[in-house]
Amino acid sequence: MKQSAALAACLAAVLLVASAGYAQRGAVSVQQAMDKPISLSVTDSTVGEVFKRLTDLTGVRFILGDETLEYLPYGDQTRLAMKLDNITLRKALTPMLAPQGLQWILEDDAVRVFPSEPLYRIGRRATYEELKLLVSLQGGLLQPVDKGGDVLAQFRKLTGEKEPAKLVFHAAGDRAAALQRAEKVLPGTGEQWLDALCQGQSWTWYVSGNEVVIVERLQQINRQLQKRVSLNYQGAKLLDILTDLAHKGRLQLEMDPGVLGMLPPDVQNSFNLIMSDATIAQALQMISGVSGLKFTPIADGIRVDASDTLAARNAPTSQPKKRPPFFVKMAMPSVNGTAIEVYWTPEELPDDVLDAIQAQKPEFMKQLRESIKKNAPASMPAGVVVPASSVPATVTTPTAPATTRPAI
Repeated sequence: MKQSAALAACLAAVLLVASAGYAQRGAVSVQQAMDKPISLSVTDSTVGEVFKRLTDLTGVRFILGDETLEYLPYGDQTRLAMKLDNITLRKALTPMLAPQGLQWILEDDAVRVFPSEPLYRIGRRATYEELKLLVSLQGGLLQPVDKGGDVLAQFRKLTGEKEPAKLVFHAAGDRAAALQRAEKVLPGTGEQWLDALCQGQSWTWYVSGNEVVIVERLQQINRQLQKRVSLNYQGAKLLDILTDLAHKGRLQLEMDPGVLGMLPPDVQNSFNLIMSDATIAQALQMISGVSGLKFTPIADGIRVDASDTLAARNAPTSQPKKRPPFFVKMAMPSVNGTAIEVYWTPEELPDDVLDAIQAQKPEFMKQLRESIKKNAPASMPAGVVVPASSVPATVTTPTAPATTRPAI
């Protein structure tokens, strides 16, 4: 048995090393393929057909998910045209993808294609007009005032000779100071200038039709929450659902570590949510109604808190009334005429008796101070103890019937 276990462990180690070696060789081969010159001419093909031809030609695998296709004008039927003439794939990809508002990144043994940030901020399928505007912003240069003249005039010329894009502000703030600050990044692209315009303010920008709109970041978050999605979560962890919704809306999640711990285990670990063509905001409202969580838009995403109802349900139970640390001494008559001294702790006293004692304390303290002042010498040495005879005897307390007190 020991030999079999050792053999199995050795075999697993060999397979792991072999797998790692294979992955490393795969990554190296992709790097080599990216740097191999290729030639390809495409006049009018769907985006999927184009990437298939590139894969057949280079051996490089492309990842183009639904979350990317849903931003293109016609999804997977969006058509491309390009011509590559003895150029490496590494150099060709960026100018090839830019007209569609796409970008790429190399992941191990594949190239992942995904939307650029300006395309994401549109929050829906872009039109060809909007893609054309994005291309002019990403590729055209603006010059400093001393070389190119008024920046806004340059911006209008950059975005269209006949019908230039309108720059629309839907954000509060010092526009003049923002324009002056943005000029410092020039020469630069229209996109770089817009990013600098928004920097230092709670602003961002997006394209809509033939307009470049400047908005507050919180407004943009609310726009992203209106993105329409179809959901089918069954028996899923609630944290995974929230993470996926945040990913779909390009939102950051901000939550206290213990907020999900307030929920019952079945809500945390086996949540069902099925919706068709709903907004992310509507999905969060549904989750809120079931779980008691509260979702608040913030500048970068969504803040997750417990609603007042959920917080109250998880609040610690009220603590028992704290009893003051003193004893009550009472004299109780016995059958032979003698008195028996009985000591009661505060825990043994009913609330009305305890409250009565507490109410007498200020008067007792007043008498104690007067007695000390009356009987103390003009200059009392430190540590002198006032004789007990000078202090009022005891606090008078209401006594309950003897039959209700514990016997001694």
